[in-house]
Amino acid sequence: MLQAQRHERLLEAVNRKGIVTTEELMRTLGISIATLRRDINQLSDMGLIEKVRGGAKALSNRTATEPTLREKALRNAPQKKKIALEAVTRITDGETIILDSGTTTLELAKLLARFTHLTVITNDLLIALEVSTNTANRLIFIGGTMRANFCSSYGYHAENMLKGLSADKLFFSVDAIDADSGMMSFITDDINLKTIGMRQAQASYLLCDHSKFGLRALFAIGMLENLTQIITDTGLSDAKREAFEKAGIHLVCV
Repeated sequence: MLQAQRHERLLEAVNRKGIVTTEELMRTLGISIATLRRDINQLSDMGLIEKVRGGAKALSNRTATEPTLREKALRNAPQKKKIALEAVTRITDGETIILDSGTTTLELAKLLARFTHLTVITNDLLIALEVSTNTANRLIFIGGTMRANFCSSYGYHAENMLKGLSADKLFFSVDAIDADSGMMSFITDDINLKTIGMRQAQASYLLCDHSKFGLRALFAIGMLENLTQIITDTGLSDAKREAFEKAGIHLVCV
């Protein structure tokens, strides 16, 4: 098992149970005590778990773990709708846009019926269905390996297809965002698609509700200076907003 895979499974186990013994983790991961201790030390140094005697403990107030698709859809749903309403004002008919997979970008897709000449690129099946059945816009679906239970594609074929396309604007979300550490993800599957999307689009808009701010996740996506704008909701605290503004990040709160 690769180190990244071990770290992902270790972090998932710790955050699921709260505290896990070294014996449990060795059985779960099928690794030696020496490898486990090294992995725990690395994740602890990254501020993602707490190292305790005989095991590891979750940092429930700082570290994010990946919710299910249903949980994502229900979490902060009114705020996501407001963010989508603001994001759609950045779109002009005739443009080519990339909609990354996610529940906030799905809300944005539901607002595209007002346009008729967009080209919409996405790797999200739910977004693809929304655009193809409820709008007159052109759809390009990024095929590839389907991520089980999340209705989105990823992998070599998806990445190569996106590399061959260019867009006016990218709209995407991340699992966690921090003023110092940048954008982060729970998993490695979709990181490359996000970074390729930022390269292929002339402007990149990050759509994140306030709950994502100040969190940490295991895998880095990129720094915030790569963004055109972050659109979030008014639930973001003044202290967090000021931290991002001091870093020179353009925030819009709706």
